[in-house]
Amino acid sequence: MPNPALSAFMLLLLAATGTAQTVRLVEGPSPREGRLEVYHAGRWGTVCDNYFNDTAARVVCYMLGYGNFTGRFIGNRYGAGSWRIWLDEVRCNGTETSISDCQHNDWGSHNCSHSEDVSVSCTSVRLVGGSDPHEGRLEVYHKDTWGTVCDDEFTDAAASVVCYMLGYGNLAGRVLGNRYGAGSGRIWLDDVRCNGTETSISACRYNDWGRHDCSHREDVSVLCITVRLVDGPSPREGRLEVNHAGKWGTVCDDRFTDTAARVVCYMLGYGDITGRFIGNRYDCGSGRIWLDDVRCSGTETSISDCEHNGWCSHDCSHRDDVSVSCTSVRLAGGPSPREGRLEVYHNGTWGTVCGDNGFTDVAARVVCYMLGYGNFTGRFIGNRYGAGSGRIWLDEVQCSGMETSISDCQHNDWGSHNCSHSENVSVSCTSVSLVGGSDPHEGRLEVYHKHTWGTVCDDEFTDAAASVVCYMLGYGNLAGRVLGNRYGAGSGRIWLDDVRCNGTETSISDCRHNDWGSHNCSHSEDVSVSCPTVRLVGGVSPREGPLEVYHNGIWGTVCDDGLTVAAARVVCYMLRIRWTDHWSQLQWWL
Repeated sequence: MPNPALSAFMLLLLAATGTAQTVRLVEGPSPREGRLEVYHAGRWGTVCDNYFNDTAARVVCYMLGYGNFTGRFIGNRYGAGSWRIWLDEVRCNGTETSISDCQHNDWGSHNCSHSEDVSVSCTSVRLVGGSDPHEGRLEVYHKDTWGTVCDDEFTDAAASVVCYMLGYGNLAGRVLGNRYGAGSGRIWLDDVRCNGTETSISACRYNDWGRHDCSHREDVSVLCITVRLVDGPSPREGRLEVNHAGKWGTVCDDRFTDTAARVVCYMLGYGDITGRFIGNRYDCGSGRIWLDDVRCSGTETSISDCEHNGWCSHDCSHRDDVSVSCTSVRLAGGPSPREGRLEVYHNGTWGTVCGDNGFTDVAARVVCYMLGYGNFTGRFIGNRYGAGSGRIWLDEVQCSGMETSISDCQHNDWGSHNCSHSENVSVSCTSVSLVGGSDPHEGRLEVYHKHTWGTVCDDEFTDAAASVVCYMLGYGNLAGRVLGNRYGAGSGRIWLDDVRCNGTETSISDCRHNDWGSHNCSHSEDVSVSCPTVRLVGGVSPREGPLEVYHNGIWGTVCDDGLTVAAARVVCYMLRIRWTDHWSQLQWWL
């Protein structure tokens, strides 16, 4: 039944002004925000959210007399109404002066429930100059005029309040300094101090409106983050969730790549940090699955700008939920993203790491974990990829292997070092490992593909292929040796068969081979490999010459003090060379 008192009020308003207010926002913190209700045929009723968007919200705010305020559709933040549902499938182009002028189903015709009732915010803040509505220079509306806000004391807590006002719920806001430049006209606010619980920036502490001691070059810019990474060890890593229509949901991993991960990291405010797709490391989410088949080119500023199936259109389950790492490390100058000179991101700047004290394979494994390679075998490969430039951020890095970030390892203060760029660390996050051997230099060969370790068959596998494996493991141009199936049968997948390398490749995947997983062999043929860490150089054959050993990424010589025939036999064993009694020649070469 209609409310008689309310109906009488509407008639009085109509008589007094010649028009009647036909929309209102209820249950919100102010007349500018709440559940949308429209007046029709003498009754108030609600509007369903099918097709409703920010454009329709702006029409509503115009109807409410807020002029060019930024209207935002904020899902169903203020809950379900009651009585009639008047409108459904409302589609506005933004030129209308009344929501009734927008396309919509007939009045009272709908296929929805009150759980889908629209909420709207006619906010008095806006973000301008940005690449999308989620970021830009902050402007506030006061006394019928838009003006800017200075960055003095403005924090992420204040940015989060702005994002709440813009209808993004409890999204984490970020201060972007003055990324989007100077505004013009009035400077309305300065020294804004929020604790993050406010629902409006006007509820924060600040100087009086218009009172400031700053200029437009200090105009603050804000980012409202519509993506988040959850359940990870830090805000930079976790299961990807996106905010759409006021609700958080997950993204499926079909077609998702590192390129898409970099777009996510950009959205999170990390600039040109290296984003990595790390499978579904952080398990299954719950609730909505918003996106599937996401395909990004890398030029997008928002994941919603990438190609994808429609929102909530998918053929996957939560076990396919994407995880992303916005890592603060990268490998530069190498043949692939898995290998190169180690660089770390700190204080907005990339810099290098010295390897003269403490940096080991253990630290390299932490780096590879940060890069999203899971339990890949990380190797310290000396300074293979040469000197970097700019800042040297870390020195004397010592890791236990339990860390999830290199910054958690022991190290000198950031920027404190006693080294030069000639000592810059290089790291290899290889896709290969040797297992079951007596030391890391030999064992059954396993390769990592599609987030799974598997073995390689010995068909056509030669010392040239073994040498490529040794190069991938960070041993430089060591002469690899095939050991047949010395270290026995593996289990699980057999990834490669008929591998044919010429020895110049930098990765076994660059060699010719059957398709991944295509083979006609069994685990009894799993190949074993040895990467000798000794070599005989300068002789007339590989069987003799001055002895060199490989340690910490560097080749060096051996003095003859105390060296015996027994030691020479060990060297020959390591080289898989049959021992012959040439002790006098060995002494000569040493």
